[in-house]
Amino acid sequence: MCGIAGFLGDLPDSQDILLRMTDRLAHRGPDAQGHFHHPGVHLGHRRLAVIDLESGRQPLFNEDASIAVVFNGEIYNFQELRQRLQALGHHFSTHTDSEVLVHGYEAWGLQLLDELRGMFAFAIWDEAQRSLLLARDHLGVKPLYYAQSADGRQLAFASELKSLLQHPGVAPALDHEALGLYLESQYIPAPRSIYAGIKKLAAGHWLRVDPRGLQIQRYWQAPYASSAQAWAACGEAEALERVDSALRESVAGMLVADVPLGVFLSGGVDSSLIAALVGELKGSPVDTFTLGFSGAVAGSEHEVAARVAEHIGSRHHTLMLQADDVLAAFDSFVDIFDEPFADPAALPTLLLAQYARQHVTVVLTGEGADEVFAGYGNYPRRLLDERKTGWLGGRYSPLPALIRQLPARLRKDRILKAISTDISRRYATIPSVFDAQLRQQLYTPEFLARHQESIADYAQAHYLACDAPDYLEHLLHIDRNLWLPDDLLSKVDRATMAYALEARVPYLDHRFVELCCGIPASLKVQGKTSKYLLKRLAERYLPAAVVYRNKQGFVLPLAEWLAGPLQGAVEQALGQLAQRRLFLPTALRRLQQEHYSGQRHHAGRLWTLLVLERWLQRYAPEFSL
Repeated sequence: MCGIAGFLGDLPDSQDILLRMTDRLAHRGPDAQGHFHHPGVHLGHRRLAVIDLESGRQPLFNEDASIAVVFNGEIYNFQELRQRLQALGHHFSTHTDSEVLVHGYEAWGLQLLDELRGMFAFAIWDEAQRSLLLARDHLGVKPLYYAQSADGRQLAFASELKSLLQHPGVAPALDHEALGLYLESQYIPAPRSIYAGIKKLAAGHWLRVDPRGLQIQRYWQAPYASSAQAWAACGEAEALERVDSALRESVAGMLVADVPLGVFLSGGVDSSLIAALVGELKGSPVDTFTLGFSGAVAGSEHEVAARVAEHIGSRHHTLMLQADDVLAAFDSFVDIFDEPFADPAALPTLLLAQYARQHVTVVLTGEGADEVFAGYGNYPRRLLDERKTGWLGGRYSPLPALIRQLPARLRKDRILKAISTDISRRYATIPSVFDAQLRQQLYTPEFLARHQESIADYAQAHYLACDAPDYLEHLLHIDRNLWLPDDLLSKVDRATMAYALEARVPYLDHRFVELCCGIPASLKVQGKTSKYLLKRLAERYLPAAVVYRNKQGFVLPLAEWLAGPLQGAVEQALGQLAQRRLFLPTALRRLQQEHYSGQRHHAGRLWTLLVLERWLQRYAPEFSL
């Protein structure tokens, strides 16, 4: 696990620029650094040694040094690939997983991506072709940002924005559309970033620059239709065996490490199942890590996690947090995440990562299970709504047009709203913080005029790109392409790598996702029970009381803290935001008053605004429309 950076084109101080870029990634790779300078290309690397601790410094090269790679991530099937490549005559100089990329590209070209199982972001320079290839893993576990010149031939890239901004050709001009998307959903969806000239390479995509220009292409998408055919005649008992075997294979593949390894344990079914499997496959107690919140606040489930740890026999570690701990970490949180990011679980995850790093170098987490097995509570409701309204709002029905003519107060009804909306736009991922109605009430006319995009536009594009035969899998596809990579996985990557802790996600091995994406909807959601099949599997390893608990995760007790120790910080932030001419001052005051009086629940919105203002103070203090 590492940090990578680089650029095309020669500058008078290219070496100093690259050094500054990699220095800003030192937290991701404290064990070593390496740089490659060649006419027209400059590659840099910071290493966190996890496999083959003694060798494997990057950049790595093929036998004649015509191909160079810098790589962030882990290739879990590298031993198999190494054997195949050696049989083809390739010679390896290290025992790292990184080197299979060099020889794999030499042997298979772009088809290398079809062979990899892992999480990765890498850059490969091909001297013969004068080309630079960037690639990001199938589900977007690892990040990769890039900025390009107008002709597409000059390009800079990095694992994090703070590194990319060290390049003199990258301008930090704020993207107003991205700012609006953040306020709508607490994160910024790919390919946008908070800066107008910088983009995220989307999950499952490659980017190549060569003498012909720049090209971006998707190389992987879950094969819904073909996977569904493979499950067509499968009953529940067989389904359980298939998923059990595949998940155990995924977990086993992620246990390869030459450093101490543990598990983030929230007490929910997803992480508890992973922890149970790790302990069983290792055959020895595993270190598990959880956090709790001190005092009489809702949201602390550390006692449940401790009971799970006792059940599976792990060496359990608990970090207890108070509001002061969170406030003290706020400034570093804003700096670590680079762009506005308001997932309430991010800050406690950051503190847990710092704590866990004192004991281990690698952790496994439960991220991704909800997006694979339909774990969110809104999925059953969405399916019910679709069964009720699908035929009413069909292609030839006159009802959608008629409903759109009703008064606005009537159109708010959930059922009528669903009927009047095209099916491809009925689900716009989670969360929805400032919806269209609130934006009209809250934003200044100037800001509204600069905010044309909606998260629904992104969701619709993903809905239409999905070939799944059922509606539920379309919803999962949207969340796997928006909420998962740009929120959940960004949260885990930044929080862990801030302290050189590698996080692995067994539910998101792409072969496991390919298998599970075709599981019938009836085995994912039954009645009001979400994640049905995974819970049935978890019954084999965990107490029923754990399996059927309501999900929670490492989430701040925002409602209590916003009304207490954070109230002053929120009031100050809203006052400063009003001066930036993004929001109407009267609307901001109303938002506060409604929340503190208990009239309406605005905890997520106030937190989103607080994070935004702290970010602006750090990165754009003079910003105003």
